Amino acid sequence: MTIDEQIASLEEAIAAGVRKIVTQSQGVRTEIEYQSTDQMERALAKLKARKAGGPRTNLVAF
Repeated sequence: MTIDEQIASLEEAIAAGVRKIVTQSQGVRTEIEYQSTDQMERALAKLKARKAGGPRTNLVAF
């Protein structure tokens, strides 16, 4: 699933008032249920920042 598809899915879910998103890409079914609309909006903002080339958070273990 492309970043544009992820953004579109989140925007549609937020507009519809749905907190559970089910997608299928390359035969893999993914199901995500958000706890709140606020959590969805934060995820959407992160995806848009990533698309725009904004800062990303990476966790590194040594």
